Formats: sequence, structure tokens, C-alpha cells
Amino acid sequence: MTLTICIKAKDGIILASDSRASSYFTSNDTVIKIFKLDEHNAIGIAGDGELAMHFFDIISGDLNFGTGISKLAEQLREAGKKNFNEFFSHQEPKDRPDLSILLAGYTKDNIPEIYRLTSKDNFVPRKSTTGFDCIGIPVIAEYLLNRLYEHDITTLNAAELAAFCIKETSSQDKRVGGPLQIATFSNTKEYALLSQEDIAMIDKKCDQIRIVQKGSFYPEDLTSGAERSKDATKQ
Repeated sequence: MTLTICIKAKDGIILASDSRASSYFTSNDTVIKIFKLDEHNAIGIAGDGELAMHFFDIISGDLNFGTGISKLAEQLREAGKKNFNEFFSHQEPKDRPDLSILLAGYTKDNIPEIYRLTSKDNFVPRKSTTGFDCIGIPVIAEYLLNRLYEHDITTLNAAELAAFCIKETSSQDKRVGGPLQIATFSNTKEYALLSQEDIAMIDKKCDQIRIVQKGSFYPEDLTSGAERSKDATKQ
């Protein structure tokens, strides 16, 4: 399965995902789920990844990126509805293979926006009103984002928050997992994947946050004379 997250920050946009594809018997932790459309527009996917790859292969050459993100969302709706109606003419939309898309980019006035589109309702675009969105297995991430997200977050902190949401989900649902994938871009900064070194640092910080949170629920350690929550912050 999948967890893909998009967050608007004050200095850009963050896309992040896990890398696990799971079936009844096996799982694969090398699947790419976030992609550049052009330098300032990107997508994340959940659902049928092989179908998604074919779908974007056949439509990418027809997309017009100069009209702003809302027009791009409408182009995806039209292309999704048309192609899925051809692929699965024998099925109602609700019965078709699941493909969910997070589309992120900028309006012609340089306002960041996030849209969610799903095959189950013919790819009707839904624009985020919260500053974030997530697809796949979103329950834990949505809870955490609603509690922790602030509109003035930086892209660095947004990357850490997205990673934290993915790691917390993977700790409870083994359909989410594998190495993190994180990308950032803005209206002036081109799309780029974070390096493995940067992700490793974010990963480490997420683990420290989890330890501190857990320690906060325990009383003072009478043996050492220090609170466990304080111990957890020591290097």
C-alpha cells in the first residue's frame, strides 16, 4: 500500500512518500511514488502504480504547464476520465482499479495549491483547504497533520513533519514502509529530491521525537534522578 503526503510551506512545497508496494504474500520497498511533471509542478500517487506509470506515459506530452495549477488539475481530470473510460469501459468508476493522485504546483499568481484526484469518482479535482493532503493510508497522518501543521512552516520542517507522519503510520500499519522519498520545489526553486544524507538526518530526528513523546508519559526515574523524557533528549 502507500502513504503519500503533500504539505504547503511558506517557502515552497514538500512531497513525501514511503516506498512500499505490498501484496498478500510479499512486499517491495523500492517503489517510486513521487514525480516531477515540470520544474514547478509535481505529483504523488497511491494505488495501482503500474497503471499510474502507463497513464502518465500516455498523457504527459499533452499537458500544458503554463496555464497554472487549477487548469492543470482540469487537464488531469479530462485525461483521467477519458482514458479510464476507455481502459475500463466494462466497469463503473467505483469498481475500477484505484488510482489516487496528489497534484501540487502554483497558480499564475504564484499561489501554491494542492489537488487530490481519484479514479473512483472520475478524477474530480478537490483542492486542499488545509495546506496539506495525503493519500493511500491517511488516517494517522491526517490526525497528526491536523494537530501539528502551521501555515508558516518552513520546507525543512514540513519535510520533517511529513517524514514523522509516514514513520508513525509505518509503526502501526506494515503496508506502509521502506525508505522515505522526499522532494521540494517552489515557484522559483526547481523540483529536487532530498539526498539520502538529508533524509537520514530527518529520519534520526523523527526517532528522537518519538522517544521524547513516549518518555513524557512516564514518571521520574528514581534510580538516576532524571526524568526519562529529559534523558531522551540527550545526545
